[in-house]
Amino acid sequence: MAETSVKVDPGERGTAIEIALDKIGSIFYPIYKLAFGGDGVRTLVSSSDPLPVLTTTGKGDMINDTWGVPKVSLPVSVFHGLWTFNIPSSMWFMYENNVQVYSSTNITSTDGHAGLVTSATKTTLLLEGRECPRYQPNRGHLFSNAVYCPLRTADGVREWGLGTAENKIIFRLKSDGLLYAVRVSGSVEKAEELIDTSSLTGFDVEKNNIYDIQFQWRSAGNYRFFVGDPSTGYCKLVHEMRLLGTLLEPSIRNPAMPVYIKAQRVTEDVSMHLGCADITSENGAEDENQYGSSYAENASVNGTDIPVMVVKVPLQINSSTNTRTMMLARISLVCGKKATFKVWISRDPTAITGATFKKIIGETFLETDSTDNDSSAVRATASDDTKMQFIRAVHVQANVNESIDNPHKGKIKFTLVRGDYLIVTCTASSTTADCDIEWGEEI
Repeated sequence: MAETSVKVDPGERGTAIEIALDKIGSIFYPIYKLAFGGDGVRTLVSSSDPLPVLTTTGKGDMINDTWGVPKVSLPVSVFHGLWTFNIPSSMWFMYENNVQVYSSTNITSTDGHAGLVTSATKTTLLLEGRECPRYQPNRGHLFSNAVYCPLRTADGVREWGLGTAENKIIFRLKSDGLLYAVRVSGSVEKAEELIDTSSLTGFDVEKNNIYDIQFQWRSAGNYRFFVGDPSTGYCKLVHEMRLLGTLLEPSIRNPAMPVYIKAQRVTEDVSMHLGCADITSENGAEDENQYGSSYAENASVNGTDIPVMVVKVPLQINSSTNTRTMMLARISLVCGKKATFKVWISRDPTAITGATFKKIIGETFLETDSTDNDSSAVRATASDDTKMQFIRAVHVQANVNESIDNPHKGKIKFTLVRGDYLIVTCTASSTTADCDIEWGEEI
């Protein structure tokens, strides 16, 4: 019997108790001993009935975080979404044949789930999260969702996980009916590895199931793929990309990736259906953003909804997807006469006329039309409110500064992402207006 003892030395008189742990296999059983008197003799009084002492917590294979530490931390969801009633544009982008659309009959919400169904004219469909949550250093990163894919051998490709045009870590279902683990970095597919699902009892990719991808980026970490085991009800590790100590480059160039759901027809239509999606930082925290601001002074106003200042979030940074999120904080406004300011957002460049945008000064890639930021910029001369989404109206008295704040971001988020425009307009006659915009940015 192998023993690990916790010894209590007896005094000159009296008794002391010793608890020995008898390890049988991977289970420890307590054995109680009693020592009498002061001579240190320990006499076995009795042993307990077998009582397992758990040496691990949790069930299934995902009981540790991605660094091997028991999951006693509090995971923080940094992005999550459902499609109960619709595909909300405030959280999701939709693309048909690589062109963004704002309504679709091929990407829809039906009976509480999102469905992507290709057709002969819409051969490629993409559902993409608006936000690209940052990987939080020295934390695990976890993608989770639920998917089922009818007709698994239909001639097409279905993918789900995290990804941009340049970087991806995803599940892939091909027309052979098999699952693959895929890694893309810098627009180059680095790995497509077959996932062995034979250890899953009753698994069928055509039936609704849960899928998770867990990784420890640090630019060099491993990627683990999990699928729900119908026989146990828990996630089971089915594949791992072991990359530590093997590469001469980052495993993925930019781990800040949105939820990525794609269906592509080859010669036959394919469909996929999703119940929810989540990105979690294991033992992470709510992101802290870097402060930024810009302003416009003495902008001429004479009419209705005249642009005072526009901030543009570029689609790309150095020819790659812009994954930085901007969180609006405060807008301060003043006008030489009584006026009405309005705040709008848009994703349509044609909503703004006459503007030339320049990079805002500082460590940001945001742009503005304000000549007070860059004298070579050109202020917008007009805007089309039929192509913009109204956010807020502010009525100001002459020469009285008014400020509006974004409600607490923990409750109400106001984020601007790649391709968004923030437009501030003013309605007044023959006067000038000032605008100061403050924000936080994930850098």
